[in-house]
Amino acid sequence: MFISNTFDCYYCPYINNMYRLDSPSNQISVRTKDIKSSNEKIKEDLRIPVFQGPIAPNILQLINSNVNNDIMEFKRQMEEAANENAERARRNNQPINPYRISNVYAVTYNKNNILSLSIIYEQVINNRIYYTRTTYNYDIRSGRSLSVLDLFKPGINAKALINTEIMKELGTNPQKYFPGAINSFRGIADDQPFYIDNTDLVLFFRFNEIAPAGTDIPTIRIPLAKFRDSLKPQLLRWQP
Repeated sequence: MFISNTFDCYYCPYINNMYRLDSPSNQISVRTKDIKSSNEKIKEDLRIPVFQGPIAPNILQLINSNVNNDIMEFKRQMEEAANENAERARRNNQPINPYRISNVYAVTYNKNNILSLSIIYEQVINNRIYYTRTTYNYDIRSGRSLSVLDLFKPGINAKALINTEIMKELGTNPQKYFPGAINSFRGIADDQPFYIDNTDLVLFFRFNEIAPAGTDIPTIRIPLAKFRDSLKPQLLRWQP
């Protein structure tokens, strides 16, 4: 299901890559709840994914509540900051430059009882653009949030395997990263942000962690096939 590819997103370069939902085998679909508002302090264009389908109602509610609450908390924090910005402008007899916030989302994996969701938030503050990315990875049978280590069989040193592949990437394409990134990289965290799609494990990093701040949020893609013998069996069915 392709939700939308035509909408106004303030200076958002990710529009063509988001809102993708691959052919699902989890029998979960998604609809979008739009939040649009505009005043002299802030312009908002937010999208909340709402999942629906024949899975346990308490698990569906848990997933939807977690995602909804995070987006609404982002909205609340940005409105509070926009109010403060407007008050400063008034005190200094300056025109108010309204904040602009938006987001896009993609359901990148929706099969084998795993749901993987990526959300990118954009903030335009005093004509400067900032991006934040967050991901959600759930086992839809239990409602448990998955870490990247949960993708691997018990007893596998998953961090070592992933770190090895990251080091290979840093060494193969050094021009994409900080000079010396291969020497300064200290390995992924247990709670390393990630998502999966049909072919890859995608890890993302903070700005200036492995690469300079720029338009794109720093990511490293590793083919799932690299871990074929180490992944849990359900993830070996990513291809027909």
